[in-house]
Amino acid sequence: MQIKARLFLTPVFLAMALLFVFYLTGCSSKTSTTGRVSQAIPVQTAPAQIGDVSSVNALTGTVTANIETNVGTKVDGMVQAVYVDMGDHVSTGQTLAQLDPTDLNRQLVQTQAQIQVDQANIQSDQASSSQAATNYQRDQSLNSSGALSQSDLDTAKLALSTTQAGLQAVQGTLAKDEAAVAIIKQELDELTITSPVDGIVVSRSIEVGEEISTATTCFTIAQTSTLYVTVNVSEQNISGVQQGTTAQITVPDIGTAVFQGQVAKISPTLAPASQAYPVEIQILNPDPKILPGMTASIRFTGLQAQPGVIIPVQAIEETPQGSEVFTVENNTAHLHLVQIGATSSAQAVVTSGLQAGEQVVITGQDLLSDNARVTVVQNASQAGVQGMINQLRQGAGARQGAGGARRGAAGSGQGASQ
Repeated sequence: MQIKARLFLTPVFLAMALLFVFYLTGCSSKTSTTGRVSQAIPVQTAPAQIGDVSSVNALTGTVTANIETNVGTKVDGMVQAVYVDMGDHVSTGQTLAQLDPTDLNRQLVQTQAQIQVDQANIQSDQASSSQAATNYQRDQSLNSSGALSQSDLDTAKLALSTTQAGLQAVQGTLAKDEAAVAIIKQELDELTITSPVDGIVVSRSIEVGEEISTATTCFTIAQTSTLYVTVNVSEQNISGVQQGTTAQITVPDIGTAVFQGQVAKISPTLAPASQAYPVEIQILNPDPKILPGMTASIRFTGLQAQPGVIIPVQAIEETPQGSEVFTVENNTAHLHLVQIGATSSAQAVVTSGLQAGEQVVITGQDLLSDNARVTVVQNASQAGVQGMINQLRQGAGARQGAGGARRGAAGSGQGASQ
């Protein structure tokens, strides 16, 4: 509901408007100016009627996502490419960005080359170990027959042990380098940043050429399988809203389609900033075109109506004393302090301070005070300051026309006398 604030500088505001008109018309007569100040203020009115308004109707809210997921990187690196932007729909596993693989590719090539060296060394050491084993077996036979000394046999045994140890060391180096290759390949895979969920990209914080780390949040993805509309419900209307209350939702950005909603959460406390209760409404059948951050219009359904005197909301002015309206009777404005009940975007229920049938001022009340003299006009452009400006312009034009006619008549008389 949009209710205007009461303007307390009305006399100054009116005087400024009249001085402006005075300047426009080019008139300097003090008598004429005095006449303008005392003239009736043009206002537009509408009747107060008996009826009812649903407890809450046509509120404005914001679409929010059920869950937002931050996406980062598992490795440090420079951004080579970014493939999505804010507002893009993404699916699980889809590539979002790519980090530069140059350094890791170089490490991979070097390590793979070392593996080839390791494999060549293993082949050489295997041949040496096999030869040492053969020599040791032969020397054992010679030693048994007394043809070879124990010292020579010990030397052959040491040679076998040495070659076997060398083979094992090279095999260990090969295993280490193969593990390094596996790690590098895994890191290369992790240079590709992918989406862990289906949803919509709601933020992107990286650019091509930027160095990022594992602490960087690259993207935020809103999971849109479930969407909500967050709306503020006034203190006067919150009692009619409960968990499970149904609502009809429209999102102007995507057209006139109506979506069904249901109240999921109601804040138990009044929000200081809005002086209203935040309410979350789940959209039961969201369209993929609906994006978080869009504005939605909400109409609650199935609520008990509140009867009373109905007036247009633009008639209401909020002041430190409370809600006020002006009525018109016999071309005189009367100020009323009223109590407001249920409201919609266009209408409000007055629970006290006003009677059905009274004519309430809906345009021009900014210029009014109690018992001010008014004249009722038919549309907003004829009311208030603009209406007074139009009237005074017309009056100035009429006076100028009359003056011209008098001057013309005087000229004709002079011509005749000549």
